[in-house]
Amino acid sequence: MSELRLRASGLLTPTSGGPRLTVSLDVVQLRRDASGRVVGSERVGGSAADAAAKNVALLLTDATARIDATLDGLQSAVATIHEWRAGDGLPVAGRSDLLVRIETAGGPVVLGTAGHGTPLELVSTVAGQDLAVLAHPPAAEPPTGWRDRPLILRPAPAAVLVAGAAFSLSSRKGRRTAAQLTGRRVLPALTIRDLPAVPSGYDRDDLGDPAEASVLVDAGRISPPGQWRDGVPPGRAVWDHDAATCGPPPIVRLELDGPDTVTPPNAIELQWCVEGLQRYHGDGTIRVHCVARPVDRPEESFVIVLHGKPIHLLRHTRGLTGPRTAVYGDSDVTTRSLVLASAAELEGAGHAVVTVNS
Repeated sequence: MSELRLRASGLLTPTSGGPRLTVSLDVVQLRRDASGRVVGSERVGGSAADAAAKNVALLLTDATARIDATLDGLQSAVATIHEWRAGDGLPVAGRSDLLVRIETAGGPVVLGTAGHGTPLELVSTVAGQDLAVLAHPPAAEPPTGWRDRPLILRPAPAAVLVAGAAFSLSSRKGRRTAAQLTGRRVLPALTIRDLPAVPSGYDRDDLGDPAEASVLVDAGRISPPGQWRDGVPPGRAVWDHDAATCGPPPIVRLELDGPDTVTPPNAIELQWCVEGLQRYHGDGTIRVHCVARPVDRPEESFVIVLHGKPIHLLRHTRGLTGPRTAVYGDSDVTTRSLVLASAAELEGAGHAVVTVNS
C-alpha cells in the first residue's frame, strides 16, 4: 500500500525592494506493509507540488498584506501546507499552519494559527484578531490596583500553560509521576488531550499503531500514561524519510476543555506573548512575557512577566471564556481564554511570581 505525503513551506520577508518569497517543497511516497507500518519511502515529483507551492505563496502574500494594513513592523511570515494523498489522487486530508512575526514597541510578537480545510481561512483567523493593542507603546506603569484584579490569559499565553503542563506530564520523569498520581485531582475541572499527528481519516500512525486522542488530564484528574514504543508516545509515530525511521511528531497537538465562566469586567487580560525570551526552564517553570491591558481600559497596555509551574498556575483557573482558537507556535494548541485568580492570589499561594517589565 502506498501513499503520498506533501509538505510545502514558504518564508516571506519584507525588503527595501519589496517582499522576498522563498518556497520549498517535499513530496514523499510511503510504502506500508500489511500491518500498516511504514517500511520505506522515496522522494517524487508531480503536479500536486506545483499547486501546493502556489497555495502557500497566496497564503503568505494575503496574510502579510492584511496585517500590514493594521500594523507596522512586519518582520517575517512562515506558512506550511501538509497534504496526505492516497497515491496520485486528490488530497484525502490536509492541515496548514501560519506564523507571522511582528516587531512591536513591547518586543517581537508571533501570531500563529493552524487548522484543517482551506489554507486561506488561516489568514482571517490571524488578521481578524484584535491587534490594536500591539500598535501602541506599552505604558511604563500598570494601572493602580492591577495586582488585585483577576487575570485573563487569552489563547496565545494560555497555550503556553497548556503546552507546559502537557510536557510536565509526558516527559520521562513526568510519566513516572503521572503513574503514581493516576486518578488524583490536581486541577479544577480541566481536560487536556493530546491529539494524533495524523489527520482525520487515518486511524493508525506510521508504526501501524492506533492513532487516537489520549487524555492527559480528565476533568482535573491525572490519567494513566500510555506505554511508549521505540521512544515514541502511543499512536504518534511519524516517518522521517531522511533518517529512514519513525520518531515523535515535530509539533505536539493539544486541546484544552473546561467549564464556562464569564469575563470579569475588571480583569487584566494577557493578550500576546513577547518572543525572544526563554519560556521553559529546567526546574519545570515557565516565564512568559505578555502584552497586557485592563479589560475596561483596553488602550492602556503594559508588559507582565508570569513565572511559575504550569500545573500550579492552572490550579487557579476559574473557568474558560471566549471562542476556541488554534494557536500555533512551540505546540499546536486549541484552547479558549483562561480566567485565573489575581496576581496577588497567585503569589499569596506561592504558585507564581507576577511582575511588570518596565
